[in-house]
Formats: sequence, C-alpha cells, structure tokens
Amino acid sequence: MSAMNRSHRKRALSPEVRTLAVNGYEMTYCERGHGVPLVLVHGSLNDYRAWEFQMKAFGSGYRTIAVSLRRAFPERWDGEGGNFSVRQHADDLAAFVTKLGTGPVHLAAHSRGGDVALILASEHPQLVRSVVLADPAPLDGILPKRPEVRAAAEKRKAVVTRAIKRLQQGDLDGGLEIFIDAVNASGNWKKFPESVKQIRRDNAWSLISLLADAQVPFTCTDAHKIDAPILLVTGAKSPGLYGMMHAALQQCLRRYQKVTIAQASHGMHRDNPDAFNAAVLTFLANCEARQEGSG
Repeated sequence: MSAMNRSHRKRALSPEVRTLAVNGYEMTYCERGHGVPLVLVHGSLNDYRAWEFQMKAFGSGYRTIAVSLRRAFPERWDGEGGNFSVRQHADDLAAFVTKLGTGPVHLAAHSRGGDVALILASEHPQLVRSVVLADPAPLDGILPKRPEVRAAAEKRKAVVTRAIKRLQQGDLDGGLEIFIDAVNASGNWKKFPESVKQIRRDNAWSLISLLADAQVPFTCTDAHKIDAPILLVTGAKSPGLYGMMHAALQQCLRRYQKVTIAQASHGMHRDNPDAFNAAVLTFLANCEARQEGSG
C-alpha cells in the first residue's frame, strides 16, 4: 500500500472503525454491540458503510461487525493490480473470522458478498453458525443452462461491460448510473443522496471483477456441503436473474428459508430496512434457539 493510501486510511478511520491484519492486508471493519458475533459482508460498489441501517438494530442483540473487503474503502483503489476476486475475499474473510477468536459467527451478506459467504460456508463450516444471503450474485456453475437464464446472464454481462467502459473513459458517475439502474430500477442513481453516491464512487472499480467472479468454480455440489441454516432474502422488485440464482440455490442447499422484502429491489436492506432487519433478526433468533435446544 502506498504512503498516500496509508495516510488516507488513517484520516478516514473514526474511533468506531478498526483494522485487523489478515493474509498480509489490513482489513477495515466497524463494530457495535456485544454477544454472539454477526459479520456483515457488503457487495460491489460498497464497503462497511453499506450497513448503516442495520448496525443499530443488529448491534442491540449481537456483536455486529461490518467489514470492508480487500481494496474497498477506506483504501483508494484505481482498479490496477491483482488480489481482487471473490475467491481472495472468501479466503480473507475466513482468516478474519478465525482471527476474531470467537468461534463460529453468523454471516449476513449482500449480492457479490453473498458469493463470498457461500464459498466460506462451504469450505469452512466450523466458522459459520448461519448465513443470510441477500440476492447473491449469479454464479455460472449453479445457474441452469436454460435459454432464459443464458439471456438474462448475457444482458447482465452487457451492462457490466458498458459500465466498466465508462469508468475507463473517466466517466465515473456515468458508469455507476448504468450499473445501479440495471440492478435496482431505472432512475435509481439520480434518486440517491449524495452520501450514497459517494460510497459508490469510492468503490467504483470493484465492478471490474464481476464477470470473472461469475465463473468462479462453485457448483451445486459445493452449496450442498453447507450444513448451516440459510436465509435467502430477495426484494419484491429485484431483477429476474437474482430470482433465478435463488431458485437454483434452493435446489442445492440442504436447509433454507426464503423471504421476500416488500417495496424493495436488489438493495432491499436500504430500500426497506425495517422489514429486512425484522426478517434477519427473526431468523437469527430462531437459529440461536435451535442451537441452545440442541446443546
């Protein structure tokens, strides 16, 4: 990390924000509350700040930890260099949970972060108590090869390609608008408050891994290895490809529940945080009750 990046990181951190060295990288996270740990994993264009509407609600009953994955804010990343992939992030998150030293944790993950959580839960079951997957990003190894699925995947690929091209041309907001409107609803970018837009700008180059991430070797067999209880969460207005990913996972997972958040699209934890928070907290409470009963 350059001296400039280190200096910016130091200025950016508030007293509530900390770092933990994992795999040679200082992972930034914020923490609130006490008790059983709940780790929140953001998706593309985001960082630990993605969970601002969850920290208080979840922190009232759990030790709630929102991480910034490698290359996310407060690091200023220009898209150059390696070590940015869903596989790298899964390895980092596993190391992070291990270094916490608390035993298994609940995971709640959104979009691309859901794929990170899937890989971790499959490969490191001893680290996971339960998993909440909010519209996990589509994975080619799980999605069926039906024409309508291929068409939706090709449409997503075209959107990501157009957005990245705009970034490379120096039109940051233009690229972000293309992607945000495609995964939420047309006109969404313009409706975002400036603070929300800035979070996306701070993490704009995270888009460059999406096409490669979709091809990560993760299949139905891998998903079937997950023994922890899983909550699948989607928005009533989420784009169809996320619904296809949910449907595919439902054929692979051993045990899951499904909930749809009303009046929400792909960003359901922001669009309708009260409903999202209530669904997650109910699921976690039930998981804890079952674990206590079995103990």
